[in-house]
Amino acid sequence: MKSTKQVLCFSAGLLAALWALPAAAATAGGETGFPAEVEIKAASGANKLNVVKPPLSIEVDSFETIRPSLEPDQSLLLAVSPLTVSWRRTHPEYLHNRRVIEPWLMTFSQRPGIALRVRDQLFAFLGRKLDPKEAKGYAWNLTIADEEGRVFHHYESSSDPPEELVWSGQNDQGEWIKAGRSYSAVYTFTDSLGSPHTTVGKPILFKGIVHQEDTGLHVTLDSSVLFGTTKAATEIVHPGGVDLLRSAADLIKRRSTGIPISVRVFANTKELADAQGTVVQSVLIHELMTMSKNVAVEGARAAFSDQRVEIVLLNR
Repeated sequence: MKSTKQVLCFSAGLLAALWALPAAAATAGGETGFPAEVEIKAASGANKLNVVKPPLSIEVDSFETIRPSLEPDQSLLLAVSPLTVSWRRTHPEYLHNRRVIEPWLMTFSQRPGIALRVRDQLFAFLGRKLDPKEAKGYAWNLTIADEEGRVFHHYESSSDPPEELVWSGQNDQGEWIKAGRSYSAVYTFTDSLGSPHTTVGKPILFKGIVHQEDTGLHVTLDSSVLFGTTKAATEIVHPGGVDLLRSAADLIKRRSTGIPISVRVFANTKELADAQGTVVQSVLIHELMTMSKNVAVEGARAAFSDQRVEIVLLNR
């Protein structure tokens, strides 16, 4: 009942407003009784259409591509690198495999020949460096003598000592220096007044020597390193002998894998040479992963100074 009264009141109010509207219009229009004109004007330039796009504003990091590389490597801050740990855990067979090449045990130089610095010997003797023009005024000769004092090889020139002289290790008679034997380099310099000056360089001594001959590639090893100072042991001496023979095996792996090998041992007696040859053969078979038929052994008797082990790769 209450809602019905509200509807009726609202309708009565609406009729009163509509009844008053013509009167208000007549009053505004004057005597004519027509409503006044209403003008609607748009503000000048307020809503004009524009086809120009506003500039595109996108924030870009100019260092985006290199920013990850600028961040510190967190693994370097650890006490133990995770890469090292994982490599050790996942590749133990390589760490403990005797057949893997160990370059830190390499005895043989990758550079061929023996470098003799002649001019430095002159400077060391005089106690001062000379300019090139002054050094040219010195004649020089270089004599390489063996342990008995016999001349093994000789060089000489009337002027200009070279900065470096590379000697192959072979003399004019076709002989090679031997592993385990000491050779002396004797330098003689003659000044412009004819006064000679003689000095001796460091001894030339190698545990192992590699050279090519007509019969093959020769790897000569010092028996005193392999079998002790007396060269009479029947087992490889540890650690020097083991490392030397391992280095020779690594050299063969790098350069001449699969080539037949001949082991020649020179010892005090033929029996000792055969026994030492058998030991060297066993090590090479294990290191090179080859069969015994590919590693021949030959023993011979020799004087103490000539006792050595020669591993010949039959590449010729």
